[in-house]
Order: sequence, then structure tokens, then C-alpha cells
Amino acid sequence: MINKTVRSNDLFDIKLSIMKQLIFSLIFICSTQVFSQNIHEHRIESKIKDVTVFLTGGEIHRHASVLVNAGRNKLVFTKISTVADDKSIQFSSDQPINLVSVSSEIDYLNIVEQNPRIQTIKDSIQILQDEISRLMNKQAAFQAEKQLLDQNRSIKGEQANLSVEELSAMASFYRKRILEIHNSLTDFDQEIRTHNLKKMRYQNQLTELNYKETVKSNQIIILIDSEINQTMEFDLRYVVSNCGWQANYDLMTSNITEKINLKYKAKVYNNTGNDWSGVQLFLSTSDPNITASAPELKPWYLNRASLNSQVTDDYEGGYVVPQNRAFTKYYQNSAPQMNQNLDGLSFDQGFADNANTSNAEANIRFQNIEVSQLSTTFEIEKSYSIPSDAKPYLVEITAYELDATYSHKAVPKLDKDAFLLANIVGWEQLDLVPGPTRVYYADAFVGQSYINTSNVQDTLRLSFGRDAKIPVTRKLIQEYSDKKVVGSNRKDTYTYKIIAKNNRDIPVRLNLYDQVPISQDSDISVTINEIAEAEYNETTGKLTWLFNLNPGESKTFSLSFTIKYPKDKQIRVKKYRTISAPSF
Repeated sequence: MINKTVRSNDLFDIKLSIMKQLIFSLIFICSTQVFSQNIHEHRIESKIKDVTVFLTGGEIHRHASVLVNAGRNKLVFTKISTVADDKSIQFSSDQPINLVSVSSEIDYLNIVEQNPRIQTIKDSIQILQDEISRLMNKQAAFQAEKQLLDQNRSIKGEQANLSVEELSAMASFYRKRILEIHNSLTDFDQEIRTHNLKKMRYQNQLTELNYKETVKSNQIIILIDSEINQTMEFDLRYVVSNCGWQANYDLMTSNITEKINLKYKAKVYNNTGNDWSGVQLFLSTSDPNITASAPELKPWYLNRASLNSQVTDDYEGGYVVPQNRAFTKYYQNSAPQMNQNLDGLSFDQGFADNANTSNAEANIRFQNIEVSQLSTTFEIEKSYSIPSDAKPYLVEITAYELDATYSHKAVPKLDKDAFLLANIVGWEQLDLVPGPTRVYYADAFVGQSYINTSNVQDTLRLSFGRDAKIPVTRKLIQEYSDKKVVGSNRKDTYTYKIIAKNNRDIPVRLNLYDQVPISQDSDISVTINEIAEAEYNETTGKLTWLFNLNPGESKTFSLSFTIKYPKDKQIRVKKYRTISAPSF
């Protein structure tokens, strides 16, 4: 009787426990269904509307139109760049909403769609690899057959007696088959080399297209509450790395009576993982990582170091000279080391240690430049498409016509040609950024220069290269030059005639320079015989003539000096230059 009661109670407890579990499961399922019904998920492929490109970095503006439901909505913006800064995300809508949360995550399940050209190249590589594998399999089979024949040359053993007919047939078979095998192996080697060469070219093309083997996507998740079902316009902004721009300029003039035309351009690169297709571009000099704190002024110190960076009026060091190849100096400062391909985006010192830097961007070098503390943003009128391939694409910003004054400089002791110099005023008001400059004169490319906007003066000095129409000659006049011994000393007299001529049809102003030697030894003395009204600097020995030349006019100047020194000593008056020459 007791056992039956116990069993009855146990059975009741089991049934009660099962009922509790069923009720709990039903409550959980119902609550889950209600909760899931209250969250409506929308996967959104938004379009990049415009991009603000900073010198290093950028801000992406995406736009999308979405039909949201009443209640809670989960907006998943897909195919977002993996170099997006999640702390910079800004979200807005055209209708009142309750913004619940903003987050981002890497989507490893849905990869970014690849460029169709990349997929075609990958398929070609796979086809070639399959064909190479088949050829190598055939090659291995023939090599195995050759090894088998080599191991069984003596078919009947060393003690067997073979007839002449049997020996001849065996040798003929062996020779014929070995020849066929070797020919086949040679053909296989040739085909494999050909396929490997094609495969290498395809792989190089993938590298050129900035292909990444692991392609993943980022997504931004927005939770919002809406009171009604409605179609809403959403705007999403965020900052990305792996993009930027470099200022580039074209300076050109047709002749020395015309204004200088300055074309302001930029080379923009995109390596964010998202192509910019037909977007509105803004180029900015501001810093995307700028602090939100109010600025505070610090003491502004002036010293000789800051004053020395200013350009003087001296023609010897005040002009930027165009170079057709890499250059090493800009005034007293080191210029960016550009590579030989001046069309490419190439910077000096890099930030390759950045964790977000890809292999393609590691090839992009960076330089430190000085820009105005007050940032500038240029709105580009045209729409541009810039693929994510880390290559520089030229973007036109604007164009200016600048007033300029022209003059010529000649140093006939060092060069027989005169050089055209331009003084460009008003450039400081144009919001220029330091960058390389192409210089053109009379529709001819003169060379490559560099604009350094840290110059505090309002005049940009630039050399437009040689002017063959202003020849300047310097000749030693033998009848007025002699070398003689007077007592224990020697006296050497040098007399030069300098002729400058203007073959242009307009007047020009010429700055002519020469020099007399400066003695640094008490036993050596220099006497100036004639300097033809030149301005003489006693410290440096430099002679300066400033004058105008009318069309077809020429002017002649005489320069004469005597050097006295002990006859048992030797001095070198003529200067030499060192060049590289072949040696046999």
C-alpha cells in the first residue's frame, strides 16, 4: 500500500514538472515571437553620394531610401569599407525618429563583390594552373616509363645469348621509344614554361588591380524606433583611411608680356575597398582627426631660424629652378624626394606601420608638408569615378591668371645662356598646398619645380629655364692679358670682354653677374683694373650689372684684374667641374 502511494506521488510530480516545462517553453516561444515581431531588419545597399578627401584620409557620405515599419527597426548598411572608423559614424534622417544605437561589425559571411575583370583573370589563372597540372602528370608518366626502360635494358639477363636479329630489334625499339619520350618531355617543358609565363602575367595584373585574396566586408548597424510605417531618407557619414590627395600645378605662359596661367590640380588615390563611382568630390586641407576641444593660443616666437627660411631678393638663391628629373634642394630646405615617374603618387616618409595599411598602400610614401592652420575645402564641379586600386587619378580643381614681372639672369662665367625669371604676385591668396609643379613656356615643357607655401612673402619666384634669344658671351682678351715676373713675385693680369645681346622683339631687363677673386693669403693680392661700373661686393667679390636691353641691342662690359703672388707658388685661377666619364 505504501509503495503504491509513493508511486502515485512520483507520477504526479513528474507530470507537474513536465507541465511546468511546457508552460515555460510556450512563454519563451511567445515572448521570442513577440520580440522578433517588434524588430524589423532591413539590409541596405546604400550609394556613396559624395566624398570629402583630406590630405590623408576621407569622409564618406552615403544615402539610402528605406521603407521602415512601425516599432523597432534594425538598419544594416552593408558593403562598408573595412578601414572605416566606427567612432566617426554620423547618422541622420529626414523624419523624426528615436535613435537607439549605432554599431559596426565585420561581415565574414557576405564577401564584397569583386571587380568582373578580377574574376575573369582569376578564372584564367585557374585554367592555366589546371593545364599545368595535367602537363606535369603526363610528364611524370613519361619519366616513369623512361626509368622503367633504363632498368630493363638486359631483358634476358647477362648469361643469355641473343641473336643479332633480337639484339637489333631490341636496340631499335629502345632507341625509338627513348627518342619519343625525350621529345615529349621537351614539349611538356616548353608548354609548362609558356603557361607559367602567362600565369605570371595574370598574377602581375591582379597585383596591378590591387587584388586582395581575403575579401571581407564591414557593415554598420543602426537601431531606430518609428511610430508609423513610412519611407525615410537616411544619410550616413564616416571617416576612412587609405585615401588622400596631393596638390599638383601647371604654370604656363606664352611670352614675357602675358600673365601666368596657373592650373590647380590634385592627384587623388583611393584604397578604401569601395569604388567611388560618379561621386561629388570635396578636397580639404583639414585634419579628419581634429579634436573637438576649443583651441588655445601659444606664444609666437620669431628668431633667426625662422627669418632664414624667408626668401631673399638675391637672385642667387631666391628662385625655384625647374628640374626635368629628381631634385634635392628647395631654397635651404630639403625638397620631397620624388621618384623618376613624376606622374606617379610618390611621397617621402611613410606611415607604413599603420595597422590599417594594406600591401598596396605600403608602396605609397608620405611626406610632411606645412599648410595653413585655417583649413580650406575645394568643391569639385565635375563628378569623378575613382576605383579602389591605390592609383593616383588627376582631378581638376580650378585655374587662375596671375600677374607677373619678368627679368633675365646671366652668369656667363658659368653658362653662356641667360635664364628667364618670373616674379608671381598674389599667389598667397589662392589657398595653395605644397606640391610639384610643371612649368611650360611658349607651349614647351621647361621642367618640374615645387611650390612651397611656407614662404612668408607674397611673391613666388620661379625660373622658366634658358632663353636662347638672349645670348651672353665672356671671352678672355689675350692682348690685354699677360703673365710676368717682377722681382720675387709673379703678376698675372686677366681681361675679359662680356657681350649681352637681345634678339627678342621686345625690351628685356638683364641681371648680369660675374666676380673677381678674393685673397685669403697675405702673400696673394688682387688688384681690380676695371669693372665697368658694376656694383661690387668687397666681401664676396661679386659683380652685378642691372640694365635694360632694347630689341636687337647689345652691350659690352670689360672686366680686368691682376693677381700678385710669390713666384715659387702656384695658384689656380680657372675653376673646374667634376663629371663622370668612361675609363678604358
